[in-house]
Amino acid sequence: MKRLYILLLLLFPGIAAAQDHFTLTARDLPQSMLANPAMRPSRGFVTMPLFGSFTAGFDNSFTYNKVIEKDAAGVKYLDTRGLMDATAGKDLTLMRFNLDLVNTGFFVGPKDYMGVTLRTRAHVGTSLPEGLFGMILDNPINEYKTFGVDMTPNAVGWVELGVSYTRDLGRNWRVGGRLKYVNGLMSIQSTGLDVTVKKEYDRYVVAGDYTLRGGNVDFTHGTGDLFKDMFKNIGSNPGFAFDLGATYESDDKRLNVGFSVADLGAVFWNKKNSTVIRTHSEGKEYEFFGVDGLGGLINGTTSIGHVLDSAYTDLSRTLRADTTAGSFTQMLPTTFQAAADYALGPYMRHHVSVGFVGMIPYHGKLHYAVSAGYAYRSLSGTWQLMANYTYKSNNPVNVGLGVVMTTGKFQLFLAADNIIPAFTLTRVRGTNFSLGLNFFTSRRRDFKSCEGRSVGRTSRKAAKYYTY
Repeated sequence: MKRLYILLLLLFPGIAAAQDHFTLTARDLPQSMLANPAMRPSRGFVTMPLFGSFTAGFDNSFTYNKVIEKDAAGVKYLDTRGLMDATAGKDLTLMRFNLDLVNTGFFVGPKDYMGVTLRTRAHVGTSLPEGLFGMILDNPINEYKTFGVDMTPNAVGWVELGVSYTRDLGRNWRVGGRLKYVNGLMSIQSTGLDVTVKKEYDRYVVAGDYTLRGGNVDFTHGTGDLFKDMFKNIGSNPGFAFDLGATYESDDKRLNVGFSVADLGAVFWNKKNSTVIRTHSEGKEYEFFGVDGLGGLINGTTSIGHVLDSAYTDLSRTLRADTTAGSFTQMLPTTFQAAADYALGPYMRHHVSVGFVGMIPYHGKLHYAVSAGYAYRSLSGTWQLMANYTYKSNNPVNVGLGVVMTTGKFQLFLAADNIIPAFTLTRVRGTNFSLGLNFFTSRRRDFKSCEGRSVGRTSRKAAKYYTY
């Protein structure tokens, strides 16, 4: 159980989740293919290896300054009431990280395009044990209460090798798909830790069960073996996944619509290097006599993570938990995406857009984000300057900025879907940062040209630069 809390404590300050809306509406950007395989660029490309394309960020249900306060002497302490209020009904911590080791694409026919990607990825989505916080931090002696100690962790790291294919269907539609071979690196996953603790006059009564699975994690060993296990068993946990997408472009090239689904697939964790913690309460209730370390939490000599770990350890013993080797199948966090872009003005330099991203971060949860944006695209095609506002299901205020610079065969992409952290880290719930360094390897080949269409000279000139 200590491994789980080490992972959560890494996330608690909010270090790294990726929900990138700019790639859904940018033009001629190789990174767009990673969100929607139908959004191929108009030229062959290769991304700078190892560090030329990545996304990283975080999403959390509350901000740092909601739960950390300072006393009169300037000493920081945990605001227990603030933590209770912040996690009530909105308990989500989400992290995603994607690093492209290889990313390249090329034409294989007049209307056919292929891409190859090798990526390392990580995802963590979990609810927080609101009831456990209540039991530890809000537990008056003279009140009887029942606390739901529920949690749904879903952490997974993997490497994937993907091959994509994109096909133009006539003048308006384009479809694409990507087949991916997946190999799991590490996982901590459960469909739910469902335990209730009923407070009585002189004791607690505990009931419930849970199952916690570790892929490439041996729960019987100490925490020092976590990364050793991960690298020792690389290649032992295969899986597969696929992405599907489509785009539509109107005859006058002003309206572009795209929709996709990504990471439909699973990792199959090998029994030889995976373990399962399973309780055996058999529906019975058990006596539980409290949590150690509360005095240290109050006076600052211990951490909330240590107390939570102690609580779950004691509860696990009470519910007769044991650890065994066991294989299991883990679904990847599937993402659904849709976006529409409309060009304004005679030269189509001004664009307005809307987008939607929905994700299943863990069992029984949907995390979604809705965005509205504006982009200025220079007529030469050198600059795309983008701004948007995003509403997320656990974070209503996100103001993002992005830029794409294309000069000759080189392209730079920078974007952040929330720039508030640049001004105040303590007041932010989340952000996402994306980088792309691309080199084009062939001449522009636009097979959605305006030949044969009844559009004006101005539209033909502008359409040269603004196709998917």
